[in-house]
Amino acid sequence: MNTTPAADARSLFASAFDATSPVWAYAPGRIEVIGNHTDYNGGTVVGAAIDRGIAVAAALREDGRIRLLSREASSAILETAADTYQEAVLPSWTAYVLGVIDEFRMRGWMDAGAGCDLAIASTLPVGTGLSSSAALELATAGALAEALRDDGQTLGTALLIEAAHRAENRYVGMPCGLLDQTVVARGKEGHLVVLDAATSRHTVIPLPQGHGFALFRSHISHALVDSPYETRHRECREVLMALERMIPGIRHLARCHPADLDAYGVTLSDALARRASHVIHEQRRVGRFLRALAQQDAIDAGQCLLQSHESSKSLFENSTPELDMLVGLLKTQDGVRGARLSGGGWGGSVLALVDPMFSDTSAERVCDAYQELFEARPHWWRTRACDGMVHARS
Repeated sequence: MNTTPAADARSLFASAFDATSPVWAYAPGRIEVIGNHTDYNGGTVVGAAIDRGIAVAAALREDGRIRLLSREASSAILETAADTYQEAVLPSWTAYVLGVIDEFRMRGWMDAGAGCDLAIASTLPVGTGLSSSAALELATAGALAEALRDDGQTLGTALLIEAAHRAENRYVGMPCGLLDQTVVARGKEGHLVVLDAATSRHTVIPLPQGHGFALFRSHISHALVDSPYETRHRECREVLMALERMIPGIRHLARCHPADLDAYGVTLSDALARRASHVIHEQRRVGRFLRALAQQDAIDAGQCLLQSHESSKSLFENSTPELDMLVGLLKTQDGVRGARLSGGGWGGSVLALVDPMFSDTSAERVCDAYQELFEARPHWWRTRACDGMVHARS
């Protein structure tokens, strides 16, 4: 019989720590629908929480010890001290958990000598560009927040998003924007989350009636920590610094007008001009995509997705042949409105906006063609826009 990640995490906690966890939290994965690399450039980005995620069951300790067990990632309890994190001898995934704990302590939410036991269960595949890191961070943060209610503390969603985002930036060292944590926490059934990264404000808008998503996982794993992500982040910052010297008052690359790039792009290297062109035009594609959804025009919305992928491929250069092939195959199938890579790029998954005409037969046809070329079969599944993080007591 199928169980939920939350039930699995609580069961794992009971068996591993010989106790019942009084609190748990669940956080879904997310898809980036459009707005590729616009978030840390002060633009608008659109995402959705999906129907797979990560759950954490937790209990606080008073002896400063941190004990972790993941059903998917480890077969033994991992242990470290709250005051001397030993991440160097722990698996890399633990940095996302330890970073959140460290952030809670720095903010005074947890006592300096406090520790915790955490059990983790997941239905979210790692390395697919579906933000398993943010899901793990928010599930950890939600479980700890629920545990701290016994001390009279109430930590709202905005604070948990901020802490999880800061943990990934500071502790993990990934200069990502706010999209992942915001969508994971703020997702809503049947809706997309629209984030204005310049102000950190978000809204939710409904998907076109009858439409959903199909996800195709390439056989190339996605890991931003080991990818050119930081290089692209630096390149975008260099562009902004160069344009600031010529255009008074600009604060965000995504808010520049294409005319600005036409006028001043000659001062940039060819590579920097391509990065700038992607970000600036992607911001305008996001606007067109949102207008299309407001008019229930799924056809034009899908065209925005295809154009976004082409820009990622040719200008931002964060696609791969595997992702390109999936998009190329998908756009020829009945019922597919549009497709593009989802997430930071350099591997991971492709999403397709689909209507009821998209069949399992079409999906398998895509997988067959991919397998024939790359000798590896992509995994695919249908998903929908779902609710975001929840934390509660057992």
